Amino acid sequence: MRDDAIRKVALDIGNDSIKLLIGEMSSDFTKIAVTDYVKVKHNGLRKSDIYDPYALSEGIRTAIGKVESIESPITRLSLALGGPRVGSSTVNVRVAFDEEKIIDEADMEKLLRRAKRQIFGENEDKFRILYKEVYNKKVDGPNIIKQPIGMEGKELQADVHFVYVSEDYVRQFRDVLYGLGVDIDKIYLDSYASAKGTLDEETRKMGVAHVDIGYGSTSVIILKNGKVLYAKTKSLGELHYISDLSIILKIPRDIAEEILLKLKNKTIGSSETVKCGTRKIPLQQIKDIIAARTNDIVEFITETIDESGFNGLLARGIVLTGGTVEIEGIAEQISNKSGYLVRKMLPIPLKGIRNSFYSDATVVGIFLEDMEREYKQSTEKIKEENMQIPKRDVVRDTRSNRNDSVKEEIDVFLETIDDSRSREKEVKIGFFRWLRELF
Repeated sequence: MRDDAIRKVALDIGNDSIKLLIGEMSSDFTKIAVTDYVKVKHNGLRKSDIYDPYALSEGIRTAIGKVESIESPITRLSLALGGPRVGSSTVNVRVAFDEEKIIDEADMEKLLRRAKRQIFGENEDKFRILYKEVYNKKVDGPNIIKQPIGMEGKELQADVHFVYVSEDYVRQFRDVLYGLGVDIDKIYLDSYASAKGTLDEETRKMGVAHVDIGYGSTSVIILKNGKVLYAKTKSLGELHYISDLSIILKIPRDIAEEILLKLKNKTIGSSETVKCGTRKIPLQQIKDIIAARTNDIVEFITETIDESGFNGLLARGIVLTGGTVEIEGIAEQISNKSGYLVRKMLPIPLKGIRNSFYSDATVVGIFLEDMEREYKQSTEKIKEENMQIPKRDVVRDTRSNRNDSVKEEIDVFLETIDDSRSREKEVKIGFFRWLRELF
């Protein structure tokens, strides 16, 4: 690529390994490729919390040292955060005006600020928003509006969904990176990044529960029309399979890891036993231990879908990714027990990455999200020129006595398109269609 290529660095800090990806996109947005990608083991995290800052710092330093050069030092990158510390809240917010006025961007910002105050109160500055969505927008009544900006009214209301973490949690990672001379460009929600790096546009549109089963946690994120409707994470992952095998079979952890590796690589074959040092352990006993823990994951997935209230929207069922789904039998058990259509999906293929693994989804998603932001910014002028804002754009009437909750109005919401997606429709080539044309 030319010297003026757009360069992005993506960092995925998992509970077991660090993944660092460097990629470039040509300034005319016709070529995109990964130029470097490394994975480094580390012992700095436990259950997504920084357990040993020095070990984490050394792991990131090692990864950076493998890919950077004097000509291209790494001074800035984007990363994703998640785990059980992630919170999620939805509130209905109203902003009333003294007299009828034309609603503008400032009023939408006021709506968001009021939502933050409702959720966080006086602790607003103690939390970082990783993802936000505004829907069920209304002006002066029960009718849901695609685009309130430009309309006249005395009251604006909407449902606002925030996914967030504490600033203290963010600061831990920022301090480690700052200590290495690296600044943060953007912080994403890791489950959203994983979905971004895995799902095609049609699947995101039709409705899906995207499940990333990683080393230390399992994340569930529900999407429809490209929007995140619900997100939840629990400390369940490969680490727990290792612990179960080690404790129940009374074997060292490294031997338990070897067993799982054999199940991932399908190198056990038709043997009825697995050799562990001088012992031979029945394969069925190993499978029973794995099945018991997988039942916990199935229960978490199905309970999360049910409590979200969106279980009737999953036309594409459940998509699995993350390193743990490579273990033989896990995906099949989730499929049999959950009652949903279940399939495993590898990350979206990118030029420059050979032999992608399920565990690569998040870092690929971080990179794609960064590049999509660049692409959208470059087309903003075109979209503004082509965009026409309607004075009154009602999706359909709803009963005046209808509750404003997300669940009761979700069918209407799913027919709407938020501000950014309305503008994107004016661009001749959408991002995902454009991305497909690069390969």
